[in-house]
Amino acid sequence: MMGRAVTWAAAFRLGAVVAAFSGASALVASGCGSVTPPPAKPCTGNTSCPAGQVCTSSGCEQTCKSSSDCAKGTVCTGGFCLPPTQTDAGSPVECTANKDCPGGDVCIQNHCQACGGNNGPCPCTTSTDCQTGQTCIAGACTASTNVCKYNSDCGPGKICEDGQCVAGCADSSTCPSGTQCVKGGCVPIVGTGCTLDSQCPASTPKCVSGTCQAQCTTDAQCPAGDYCNQGACVIDTRPKPNCSADSDCASNQSCVGGYCKYKCGTNLDCQQIDARIGTCSKGYCASSTEANPQCTSKSDCPTGEDCVGNVCK
Repeated sequence: MMGRAVTWAAAFRLGAVVAAFSGASALVASGCGSVTPPPAKPCTGNTSCPAGQVCTSSGCEQTCKSSSDCAKGTVCTGGFCLPPTQTDAGSPVECTANKDCPGGDVCIQNHCQACGGNNGPCPCTTSTDCQTGQTCIAGACTASTNVCKYNSDCGPGKICEDGQCVAGCADSSTCPSGTQCVKGGCVPIVGTGCTLDSQCPASTPKCVSGTCQAQCTTDAQCPAGDYCNQGACVIDTRPKPNCSADSDCASNQSCVGGYCKYKCGTNLDCQQIDARIGTCSKGYCASSTEANPQCTSKSDCPTGEDCVGNVCK
């Protein structure tokens, strides 16, 4: 009898080893039968999984506190019901597209995050990622009214580079802090320090264009040279309108789109005023590149080139 007992015990242990290494089933505690673990449902985000499950790179996984919460064939491992041979549920996939996120949040690196309004600018690759009335500037959705098209939008000493009014430069040594000289303009540096707000410290909690920025509700709360863009302090590259009516301009000027422009009938009229705006275009003096722009935004240029003063470079 002892020998038979040993034999049955050995057989039981052998069965357990086989089940553990098969990866296809789990040994049921009440007997020697096996149960095939339920397959993980493919998912694109938490909203595509049933209640009580979360989306991971392995599919929808059931959460648990103990193995009694799990279906037969699985055990509670690390808070998830998994087959006995699986030790990792996979990386979280809260979302893969904006439609997977609730309440208008956006999907950033498989995480849902609020943006826009007072939550900081939404991240973007192109303007199609942004809401109506916004343009993608340096990786952040910005109100189109805060985007320049021409150097004349920017005021003295500045140029319009990829929608941003920036100081002209020969090299980065002359550029303000947080900017670098690129193709003749001191453009804000796009950082690599963050992709999500959760990666930023409490003092600068908003991730904008790869850099952690201070939170704000008004321009006055931001450092000099910055402005409050949808709840985050960023470098001020907005156009600088100088009029709201003709009465704000000289007698030989008109207020056009917020800017005082000289009236003209011929190119000579403009050249006698200032050779730099020596082209008469649509009844107003303009530079030759503004009158006949090669580009007004980066999207007008070949891949790898920027729109600098209405020329692709």
